[in-house]
Order: sequence, then C-alpha cells, then structure tokens
Amino acid sequence: MECDRARRLLSGLLDQALGPLTRLRVGRHVGRCDDCGGRLEELRAMQAMIRTKLPYHRAPPGLAARIGAVLPRVAPMPLSRPWFRWPAVALSGSGFAGALAGVALTVLVLHGQDDPASAVVGSHIRSLQAAHLTDVPSSDQHTVKPWLSARLDLSPPVRELKDAGFPLVGGRLDYVDGHPTAVVVYRHAQHVINLFAWVAGGHRDAPLRTAEQQGFNIVTWQRGGIVFYAVSDVSADQLAEFARLVSAPGG
Repeated sequence: MECDRARRLLSGLLDQALGPLTRLRVGRHVGRCDDCGGRLEELRAMQAMIRTKLPYHRAPPGLAARIGAVLPRVAPMPLSRPWFRWPAVALSGSGFAGALAGVALTVLVLHGQDDPASAVVGSHIRSLQAAHLTDVPSSDQHTVKPWLSARLDLSPPVRELKDAGFPLVGGRLDYVDGHPTAVVVYRHAQHVINLFAWVAGGHRDAPLRTAEQQGFNIVTWQRGGIVFYAVSDVSADQLAEFARLVSAPGG
C-alpha cells in the first residue's frame, strides 16, 4: 500500500471503520513505515486532546428548536461515527433536524469568536485533523517562500532551522480571523508547529507575547507590517525559542 492511500485511511483505522482486509493492509503498512506510524500517533494524540480539552458550551434555550424549524424536512439517514466527539450541547426536538441543529450550534459556538488566538488554534487543530497540513510540502525555504509570496500580499520569513531542532515541513494558505494567511509549517520531534502570518492593520512592531489556549502554547508578535502567531503543543520554552529564531533580524 502506498503512503498517500494509507494516510487517507488512518482516521478510519482509529475509528475502527475499515473493513477487515483494509484494516489489515493499513496496519501492516503503518507497522513498517515510520512516517505513517508517526502520523497515526499524532492523530491519536489529537483525538485524546480534543476529547479532553475542547471547551463545552450550552446553547441558549430555544435556539436549537428555531434552527430545526427552518431546516428542510428530510428522511433520517445513517451517519458514520466520527473518530472525535462533538462537544455536548443542550438540544430540544429530535430526529435528523435536531442532529443538524446540534452541529450548527457547535459550529456557531466554536467559530463565532473574534479572538485571533482562538482562530489560529482552531486552524492548527483542523490542519492536523484533515490531513491538510501543507499545500507545498518541502524542506527547502527557496521553494516554500516563493510559493507563498506569489499567492499573498506578503512575503513571510521562511527559515531553515533544522540545525536548531525545528526542520521545515512546508507551507499552506489559510484564511484566519478575516485575513488571507500564510502558514509555514515546522516540526520539533513529533510535534507540529504552525507559524501563521498575515498583513497587520498598522506598521508598529510588537514584542513576543506568550499565551496558552485549549492545551496549546502560543507566541505572537508583530514586525515589518506582519502579524505572527506560532502555535504548537511543544513546551512553552521550546515554542518561545522557535519564535526567537524566526523573529530574529534578517528573516
């Protein structure tokens, strides 16, 4: 089995949603492929983190019923069980419309936030869930930087930090907190570091600031008209060191 196909099936393997033959083939591949095995461990860790750290919110009374009332009347259909659980919300009503209302409420609660830190953490989580970590997978800064610069109105710093323990993985495009965003992706051991960059509203520089949200460490700063957010589950000290290396003059 090729790595590309195996990676698409890893979530199904975790969820025990594969047939016996496919499960056997994926399991054998993962057992002898370090890259796919590492990806499976990342998904397991993310699954556990989502189940234990994702915030739970209660919907306002009557909101589920109002959403359900405007949904089209359709026959119930079987839904495959995802490998992660949606946060619990209070629902009134029942059936397929009620289920859709619950999903809608979850999306409204989790993504209806104006805090950029919440937005970048959400994007970081999605990049690990959906196997869409990079649009341009490359460890060459001269490949990643031009690719991002050609598609956005900014030229983000893309540094070779392998010798410091932060190898470059690639880059991708995103849209975060209302901003077209460049994301430069690094690793530290088995941990992913997403470095988000978008055009700042002003040109004043801001020093490094650290934060923590939903179990992830965050370092943010502003320099040269660009806002930066580094997000990862590495230790706060390791992420701060990464940010210092990226933000050093000459990047």
